[in-house]
Amino acid sequence: MERIDTARRRIERLREEHADDVTTLNRLIDGTEGDRLMADFLAWDRAFEGLFAQALAMVDDPPPARPQGRFR
Repeated sequence: MERIDTARRRIERLREEHADDVTTLNRLIDGTEGDRLMADFLAWDRAFEGLFAQALAMVDDPPPARPQGRFR
């Protein structure tokens, strides 16, 4: 259980760091070139949010363990 709690805290910390990066980048973007960059940036942000959600879901409900042994 401790490993799961540690993984959850790390994922949540990474999500917060990502949000801080998003805020910083958002402040730097302006003008017409910024509009295209902002569209790419928003897509990047959505993708990362999806990854964080999947990671947290896997921590809450891990997939079944793989069998040990040799594969041929």
